Amino acid sequence: MIIWGSGGDSVDFGVAETHHCETCEKERPYRLVLHYRYWGFYWVFNRVTKKQYAMICDICGRGWEIESSKIEPLLDTAPIPFMRRYGLAILGGIFAIFMVMAALEKH
Repeated sequence: MIIWGSGGDSVDFGVAETHHCETCEKERPYRLVLHYRYWGFYWVFNRVTKKQYAMICDICGRGWEIESSKIEPLLDTAPIPFMRRYGLAILGGIFAIFMVMAALEKH
């Protein structure tokens, strides 16, 4: 039985700065948040299908999207877990190794 599916998660980087919030009509702290979606097999071999960075008001939850290219160079480490980013590629590599080993056994 093959088990596959999709899911999503968020990474909260904490309060990044303060801005005037149009909804609250006051200066409010804004959090930098990453929302991402992934797809994969057996809850381990995943691939990120969508990611979106946003500045979110700490009080009302409203905000705006920020381009990934502006945020990612500033990050020290990758916020998405390794197997969620590259798990499906690793599964492909394992499959390729088994295919090469099977081909070598026949010779």
